[in-house]
Amino acid sequence: MAVIFQLFIVYILLLLLSFAAPALHPILYTTLFLLTAVYVLFTFLVPFATSVLSLVEKVPVPYTTLLVVSAGLYYMGELLALQMKDEGYGAFARLFQTVMKIVILTLWFPSIKQLIETIHALIPW
Repeated sequence: MAVIFQLFIVYILLLLLSFAAPALHPILYTTLFLLTAVYVLFTFLVPFATSVLSLVEKVPVPYTTLLVVSAGLYYMGELLALQMKDEGYGAFARLFQTVMKIVILTLWFPSIKQLIETIHALIPW
């Protein structure tokens, strides 16, 4: 509940800055957005991810950590790309989304390699 109030205060601060210093508003908006995003990431998303991982650690699926990390990276990538699109950098946002997807695929490469080797061993040639 306190974080919602803090986000509302940041919103009011941004509204005041948009009237007081309209030329500086885009850079102040982006700076406050990034600071707030990092704050929310370390206040809520990281503890949430560790809670989810502790809940599913007894599940025999070895990919739960990869799924949680991939979902978190994808969410942060989408959030930052949306911020870039709002500021008028749509092409840069698209590039950022593509790079984030490649990073997620890179995390999955060892598991994919192991799966392909297992399937390859089962197929009679």
